Amino acid sequence: MNKLSDKSKSDALDKIEAIAERAERGEDVSASFTNRHVAKQRVNIDFPLDLLRQIDAECARIGIPRQAWIKMACDERLRQMGAHSGVREDPPPKRHTE
Repeated sequence: MNKLSDKSKSDALDKIEAIAERAERGEDVSASFTNRHVAKQRVNIDFPLDLLRQIDAECARIGIPRQAWIKMACDERLRQMGAHSGVREDPPPKRHTE
């Protein structure tokens, strides 16, 4: 694992603070963001054991981790619901593989 040196950390913080100051002045700072990082929220979900076994079997069949399958299934279901409820559908995101 690469660790940032104290100087690198200091430089990174300086850049972040400069961007924040520009944003506070109302300047367009969108070029500073690459959309490589997506905000995440950790959740805990209790599944019935039979459902979890079915999910795990499907994951093994298609060769993806459980977490990726759950994200994919949620995304697909929300898109189905959006298509029927008149909600505007955005282009599909990249599939999660973690």
